[in-house]
Amino acid sequence: MNYNLLSYSIYTILMVIIIYSIGKTCYTYGKAFILNAIQNEELTNRINKSLLAGYYLLNIGFVIFTIQGWPEIVSPLDITNKISIYVGSLLFALALLHYFNIYFITHLLKKIINH
Repeated sequence: MNYNLLSYSIYTILMVIIIYSIGKTCYTYGKAFILNAIQNEELTNRINKSLLAGYYLLNIGFVIFTIQGWPEIVSPLDITNKISIYVGSLLFALALLHYFNIYFITHLLKKIINH
C-alpha cells in the first residue's frame, strides 16, 4: 500500500478544512476589531481583504512546502506521526501570525494612521 499518497490526501483534506475555517472566522470577526482600531470603514475592508489573501497564500505555500519534504511513510503509525507534527506546526504558526497581526493593527497601524 502507498502510505505516502494516503498521508498526502488526509493531510490536504485536514489542511483545507482548518485553513478555510480559521480564515473565515478571522475575516468575519477581525473586521470589527480592525474597524475599532482604525475607525475607517473603507481602509478596514481593504486591510481585512489583504490579510485574508495573505493568509491563504501563506498557508497554501506552507502545505506545499511541508508535503514536498516528507520522508517515505512506511506504516499507519508514521501517517499519524507526520500528520500530527505538520498540523501542529501549522496551528502554532497561525497562532504566532495572529498575535503579530493583532500587535501590528493595535500598535503600529494605529500610530501610522493617527500621525
